[in-house]
Amino acid sequence: MIWVSYIIAIYKEPGSPPKNFEPAPGEWKRWCKKCQLYKPERAHHCKTCKKCVLKMDHHCPWTANCVGHDNMPHFLRFLLWVDYTTAYTLYYLFKRLLSYWNDRNLPAYLISKVHLTATIVLIPLDFFVLLTVGILTFRCFYHIIVTGMSQIESWEYERLESQLSSERLRNKIKHNYELLFGKELKDVTSWSSGANVLREPPETNIPFFTVDDLVFPYDLNPWSNLLQAFGYPWNWILPWGKPLGDGLSYPKNEYANPEDQDLSSLPWPPDGGHQDRINGEHLFNDTIQDNEQVVQRRMVHDPRNNMNRTEWYNDFGEKLSDFGVDVEAETFDTPSAAVGSSSEARE
Repeated sequence: MIWVSYIIAIYKEPGSPPKNFEPAPGEWKRWCKKCQLYKPERAHHCKTCKKCVLKMDHHCPWTANCVGHDNMPHFLRFLLWVDYTTAYTLYYLFKRLLSYWNDRNLPAYLISKVHLTATIVLIPLDFFVLLTVGILTFRCFYHIIVTGMSQIESWEYERLESQLSSERLRNKIKHNYELLFGKELKDVTSWSSGANVLREPPETNIPFFTVDDLVFPYDLNPWSNLLQAFGYPWNWILPWGKPLGDGLSYPKNEYANPEDQDLSSLPWPPDGGHQDRINGEHLFNDTIQDNEQVVQRRMVHDPRNNMNRTEWYNDFGEKLSDFGVDVEAETFDTPSAAVGSSSEARE
């Protein structure tokens, strides 16, 4: 089952948007500079595969393939079979080691030196594989079930949480809100707002909100998150089991209703660029430039607070490019061209 799931994870495509894909009227538009095509929600351009990948999680060097919407179940099954098999093997290796210990008083010629050496070498090797793959398995399943996020989307959430005091980030979210809904963003009263959150000085025109107001729209509930990524239970152990949906659109939670026109209804990430194409040329409806001013916080200054998406890294040192994303195909804070007003951009 390891080899079957591994081969499928290698050769099964993660899924790419069709050449004629067009966002629905009124939707946030994401244009890929490399493919010269619109990207569906949650899709990214892989720098190794040279194409856009639906619900991209990361590019895996061990399968030489991207992990995305269509092959996520195959990749997870491969991880689970590796965990099970290495744990099973480790159990019997320790039993063999215990038998050597019990037979330690026997004459040396009764013990196979080849078998003893293999046991001593394979125990730490097997344990290392189990530990590293087990951590990856836990990380993937935690994001999928508990948060409903891919690893890239989880990285984005960490970045937003880290940079929430940045005036640049808040200006960008404010600009996107006005671009999408055509009205000014006011203060948001968060249920978690407390003394540990420092409001901006009165003279600034940046609205107040906390990271809890930036709702991830695709987090339904643990059971629904699992079904979306893994398919129905009777397909879970089958090598050909598939996820739900087509990868072009995803159900959203009750807090992410665009008709509500509040902060929780912004696309993900909420500071991403709105990208359009006119007569074969891509235009970026984005006029926000980097601002080095950082709102002061009651904590030690973090140099990452004001970094843009290409530069920011999480506590593990991971950048967006480390997940395989082609950052040159993404829109960041400083666009190559800017067009129109908010009303023109919506049109």
